[in-house]
Amino acid sequence: MIVRRSLLIGGALALARASTAYAQSPDAMKLRDELMALEKGSWDFMRNKNYDAMRGFLGDDALLIFGDGTRFNKRQTLELMKDFALVGDIAIEPTYAVRLLSPDVATLLYRVTYTSSVKGAKPETMKALSSSVYARRDGKWWSVLYQETPIK
Repeated sequence: MIVRRSLLIGGALALARASTAYAQSPDAMKLRDELMALEKGSWDFMRNKNYDAMRGFLGDDALLIFGDGTRFNKRQTLELMKDFALVGDIAIEPTYAVRLLSPDVATLLYRVTYTSSVKGAKPETMKALSSSVYARRDGKWWSVLYQETPIK
């Protein structure tokens, strides 16, 4: 009976420690908000066709993979912006998260809904789970990978 109780208490303590280990530290929360501000800015760059700002946001080795499977490097993304139009609001759910992979690499995860068209085609709405990988180089966070998976 005492052994069983000790095991139960030990298990409860281990669970409590594990759940706090997964809670994000204040530094991680600050980074999460910093990266989300950058991410939201990039949506505005696309909407406003702000090529210079997008050039300063994407790393030279950036890769963007959209929900339809198309892939673009930095140069191709800047070219795409000429024919790309965001229509209406961009809805980013407030339950976004960050995963710090190393002191200089982090992944931002979020859900987004947006409507867009390319070359004047009929606008289509995309609801996606997005992940953006950022790399800190010389003290600045650069977007190096954006990938979205459609949500049905």
